[in-house]
This record gives sequence, structure tokens and C-alpha cells, in this order.
Amino acid sequence: HDLAIECKRQYNKHPGFSRDNRMLNPHQLLIFQTVASERSISRAAEALFMSQPAVSQHIKALEKDLGVTLFERSRKGVSLTTAGKILLEYTQELLQLSQEARAAVKKAAANNQAAVAHVHVGATPGMGSYLLPGWIKIFYGHHEGIVLSIKIASTPELVHQVAGQQLAFAVSGDYLEGSLVDVTPLWREEAVIVVGDEHPWWGKPFIHAEALNTQVFIMREESSLARAWEMQSLAAFGITPQAVAEFTSPSAIKQAVMANMGIALLPCFSVQQEVRMGQLYPVRLHEGALQRSLHLLWMPGASKSSSVQLLFRCLVEHANELAFHPLENPRQQVQRAFRRSPLLRSLLVQTPYTPLPENQTGLVIPDA
Repeated sequence: HDLAIECKRQYNKHPGFSRDNRMLNPHQLLIFQTVASERSISRAAEALFMSQPAVSQHIKALEKDLGVTLFERSRKGVSLTTAGKILLEYTQELLQLSQEARAAVKKAAANNQAAVAHVHVGATPGMGSYLLPGWIKIFYGHHEGIVLSIKIASTPELVHQVAGQQLAFAVSGDYLEGSLVDVTPLWREEAVIVVGDEHPWWGKPFIHAEALNTQVFIMREESSLARAWEMQSLAAFGITPQAVAEFTSPSAIKQAVMANMGIALLPCFSVQQEVRMGQLYPVRLHEGALQRSLHLLWMPGASKSSSVQLLFRCLVEHANELAFHPLENPRQQVQRAFRRSPLLRSLLVQTPYTPLPENQTGLVIPDA
């Protein structure tokens, strides 16, 4: 023990030694990134399964080591200083490189197996259940050397995992302002009011929006972003829905509507099977289309991966095939969104525009 202390003392006295030459602690960087993502010491501690004092101690040690203040503390939580924002950019790249290094080492250890790239992707429950299976089939049809691992979670959790480099990217129907990840709009999918077979609107293709004020709705839980989308979509037509029941999944909502407990607002892609089987009936508004916007959640570091670049290119080139019941041409929408980003712009492939075929999806939705 005494010898170790003496060696450390002599090492610190060495003329070539400098605190600036020391490696940053990866564990502290992960804690720092989590605090920045959660904007709260207590929430970060919960996410990391650590005590709040332990998280605070690591942040203070990192600030002391760097000689800077990384967070501004307030009653509402913490926010990054200028120095903190700079460190966060490097932290995200370092964590991404760490994951790539782990993957590369594992790949090198499996020389007898065919080279396969594993990409971890996230999606919200509705998209993960109804859109992603078809997307994966199309992706695999063009890129056989990629294995997709899908994480189904809420949008806030997806943002956290994308920011922490646990997911290469995610696709969500929700939007978060001021998010730590880059949010790129994709296209808008049509949503409809669905009713059960005992409802008087069954077989009625259109209704006036004001008629919804007399109905009871089956909705998502009040704290969810999906519920916020429902409220905003209906409020655009002057409707304040009355919820008779709340569920945490689209599947449970559909079952409740089929039991004639009430009506629901759902994206077309989530009700296609029930509509075809005659279990639900889609109703549209005379005043205009209801819609659900899709968003790509990603980080600049992940976009440098060759596998992710292939998937992003596939997303652009095959957007019309990936979409289910879009309100506008998906490929045009994605190209327009990608052009706004310097990193994504380089992934665009200049190919002739292909219009979306009519009635491509097969969902029986009455025309206006």
C-alpha cells in the first residue's frame, strides 16, 4: 500500500505529467449525459439506479477535474452551461465510439460467422406494432447484411436512449420541443374516427365535426404524448372530447371500441386489420382530414455509421412503400426534410421522382 502511494506521488511529480493529459472517466460521462438528458439530478439517479448524492458527487468530481461548471442549478432542475453543451457533444460521440468499439471487438471474435451489422432501432407502440414489421421487410429486401433489433417504448424513453447512444435512431408519432436529439419530420399519416358495429355511424363515411361533441371517447392515458396528440387533433376542429375510458395501448382501445364502449381516434395504419375484417368502421370528417405526423429521432454521431446511412437512404428512396395511408407524397416530404440537415442532405440519392400509386394500402377508407 505504501509503495503504491509513493509510486503515485512520484508519478504526479513527473515533468511530463499533466491533469489535462488524463483520460475522462467514461462512467462519469455517462452520468453527465443522463443528467443532461433528464435535466434533473433526481430523475437521472432513478434512470441510472443510483442514489441522488452519488450522482451529484460524480458530477462535482467531473467539474473539478475539468475546472469548469457544467450545470446551472435551479429549483426547476439543471441546465447545461456553455461548457456543458460542448462537453455533451463530445460525450455523445465518445459513447457512440465506445459502442462501435464493443461491436467491432465482438465482430472480430466471430470471424467464422458472416459479417452482420446489428442496428438497434426504437419505435413507439403504435408504429412498432403496425408499421415497423413492413418496414423491416422492405429494409431486408435491400440490405441483407443488417440485423435490426427493435425497442418498443414511449417517446420520452426513446429520446433518452437515442441521446445515450443505446439506439441508433427511433421513429415516433409524437414531437418533443427542445429535445436533446435531432427531430426530423417524415410524413403525415391519415387518422380516422373508428366505431363499433352497434354504433349509428357504422356504414356512414362522413360526419360533421360538431357531432363528435355528443360522443364518448376511448383514449390513451392522460399523461401520454399520444393523448396530447388526440386532444390537439380534435381541438383543431373545435372538439373537446369526453373520455369514458383510458388505456395504455392502441390494441386495448380497439377492443373497447369493438365492445361498443365508445369511439376512438386512431391512425389508419393501426386499424387496417380490424377494418378489413369488419370489426371496426372508419369515419372521416366533412371539414378535413385528421392526421398523425411521423418523426425521425437521431443523433449526429449515429448518422456516421455506414449501416445507419444505408437505412436512412432506404427510408428516403422507399418512403412511398413504407407509408400506409399518407396525406401527401412521403418521398417528397422526406427529401424536403433531409435537405434541411447538412448531415442528412449528403445521404440523398438523386433518382427520378416516383408518384405514389393509388389505393396502394388496401385499407377501405371512403373517398371525399
